[in-house]
Amino acid sequence: MKNKKRQIISIVIVTILVLAMVVPVVVSALSI
Repeated sequence: MKNKKRQIISIVIVTILVLAMVVPVVVSALSI
């Protein structure tokens, strides 16, 4: 159970990092 929670946390962190990289690209593409 504890291991699964750690896995979920790491997935959330990766998702946030990916969004942090993708969102500015999308925003700049839309604003052009």
